[in-house]
Amino acid sequence: MGKIKTLIRIAAVVGPTAIKIIKDYGPQIRQLLKENPEFFDTFKKRLTSLGSSSGRGTKHLTDRVSVLREQAAYLYGTANNAQTAKQAAAWRDELDSIAKALPVLEHLDRAEKKKTKKTIDMHVNDLAAKIVQATLEDDIEDAEIMTEEDRKHE
Repeated sequence: MGKIKTLIRIAAVVGPTAIKIIKDYGPQIRQLLKENPEFFDTFKKRLTSLGSSSGRGTKHLTDRVSVLREQAAYLYGTANNAQTAKQAAAWRDELDSIAKALPVLEHLDRAEKKKTKKTIDMHVNDLAAKIVQATLEDDIEDAEIMTEEDRKHE
């Protein structure tokens, strides 16, 4: 099965945000995969991180926040401009705050815990989409810069 088809299937399972990213950036993703086959595994992992937090308990959400914090830190470290770095730092700080708040969920009554977890889940889903999109845009910019440099050396 082709790599793009695999990504589309993952996106279909993950949800509308992933489908939108694949649709909006399809040609660029295809080009990145053509030029850098290793990018497939990286991007597949990023798409999977968009998956809703359907696991039971706070541990699943904690793990998901941890993965997103790593992605935000990666984006910060590889950002091509100050605005992207600033946004990545803000997302990382926001995820740090969420991570610190998660242990409190265990001390809430059942109804309050369910309501609060749902709110946090929605917020984490939103952050995940933004982080994956920004990271993909950064990867696309990197590929375009490298292509321009290759043309200069020809």
